[in-house]
Amino acid sequence: MNITLLRHTPLFRSATWVLLLVALGTGCSHARMPHSAAQSTIEISATAAPAEEPTLGPATPTVSVASISRGVLSAVDPGTIHPVDEFPRGTEPAPPTATGAEMSDFPIVLNDRVRAALKYLQTHRSDDITQAFWRARRYAGMMRAIFREHDLPEELVNLAFVESDVNPRATSHAQAAGIWQFVPSTARTYGMRTTASLDERRDPDKSTRAAAEHLKSLYSRFQTWPLALAAYNAGENAVQRAIKRQHTRNFWQLRLPIETKRFVPKFMAMTIIARDPHRYGFSPPPEAPHDTEILHVNQPTEIRQIAEAAGTTVKQLRELNPELVGAATPPDQPRYALRIPRRFTWVSHKVQEGETLTAIARRYKVSAQMLRGANKLNQSGEPAVGRIILVPAKAPPPPA
Repeated sequence: MNITLLRHTPLFRSATWVLLLVALGTGCSHARMPHSAAQSTIEISATAAPAEEPTLGPATPTVSVASISRGVLSAVDPGTIHPVDEFPRGTEPAPPTATGAEMSDFPIVLNDRVRAALKYLQTHRSDDITQAFWRARRYAGMMRAIFREHDLPEELVNLAFVESDVNPRATSHAQAAGIWQFVPSTARTYGMRTTASLDERRDPDKSTRAAAEHLKSLYSRFQTWPLALAAYNAGENAVQRAIKRQHTRNFWQLRLPIETKRFVPKFMAMTIIARDPHRYGFSPPPEAPHDTEILHVNQPTEIRQIAEAAGTTVKQLRELNPELVGAATPPDQPRYALRIPRRFTWVSHKVQEGETLTAIARRYKVSAQMLRGANKLNQSGEPAVGRIILVPAKAPPPPA
């Protein structure tokens, strides 16, 4: 009989246990096996099934951080995928100390629950993931940069796929909103405002910065990523109570709400897909972040008027500013930074004697309000004679 098959037979496992117990000279039910530096510590229980080996097929080539910008999500060394580290209750190792070196790598576990999630994403969520890849082309580069700033694994980008399909306008039944699905109370904790005209949970940049702070805080508390991600989904207190009540810090053994038990495997499965999307039937587009500039609006203004003045559409303006949920910029903010398409070149204009801002705006076919915002002019009065003001002019079409 092939030795590989033989070692999985009950007779072989029983004989192995007898030899181990005799060699150790003890009657306990657990034995620690030696392991190489490249492997996780494995503890064997008499009632536990043998740890499964990863079966991801051919190795994915390692891609350096310098090459990340070439795709929506980077390939990562497949060596960071490990068999599940199932520890018998009460024998878990002490949690590691959070350091920058440990936080730079994301440990992906491969077990039956992750495999099931992988199959589910491929068979039932294929269209949604395809759309998410298209949305991610706008935001992935920004997200990775923010996670790097916070010394977090860049692959946390994949959490946005699980949370919202990378949709800034996503809203859950629990009133969570945005790409990172913050509930109002957590949003307030991280300084995101929610009003009748503004919901900063939908701002891709601000919400990603809040998500990075929140994830780093959770990791510092729980010291393992599976527990930190579980807490992101279920709440810190729920996970802490489960740990205290069940006397284990092993996520895979904890009894948690079914949604949370599925949440972490889905994130790991999505990360596996993102490391080699073509293998799993996906073709992510190249990254194409929005090319925008900031327009400071000095008084509440209807989005329709801004779109007309900026030479764009209301739809595109809302896409660039998904946090705006009302018809106008926030009335409680006299100076609002609005993203507009970078479709203009700027020309300088010297104010002549008797020339008004309205006349200048009419000459260049832009709004007087845009000129005031772009040049930080007061809402009343006219620019002084001889002052140089910048005027946005539509850029010429590209050469044929």
